[in-house]
Amino acid sequence: MNVTSKQWFQIVSGMISSLITGAAFMQTLFGQDLTLHIIAGLGLTNIMLSSVGATLSGQGNLVRDVAAMPGVTNISVNADATPTLAAAATDPSQPKIGATTPDVRTTLLVTAKGS
Repeated sequence: MNVTSKQWFQIVSGMISSLITGAAFMQTLFGQDLTLHIIAGLGLTNIMLSSVGATLSGQGNLVRDVAAMPGVTNISVNADATPTLAAAATDPSQPKIGATTPDVRTTLLVTAKGS
């Protein structure tokens, strides 16, 4: 099974959300007071987990994930790139992501520094 870290965040977040939705059933099992504490804890955990998931699903990480996929040889980035994408395209540790031409690389370096 090839589950990425982002997918694990989504799985855990979905499970927590389903437990929050089942609050009425929990009242029968745990009583009203304990259920309120459980739901409050799950809600806070879900908010924190979603924040981490949002950070991991940014444009730069998306491009790096695609570059790491089997079958992807190269990702060419043009001069219209966002600062985040420009930074990924000019990062020497990312050999599969690069500029379309040497002139575009110069533009991307300027764009990346603007981020």
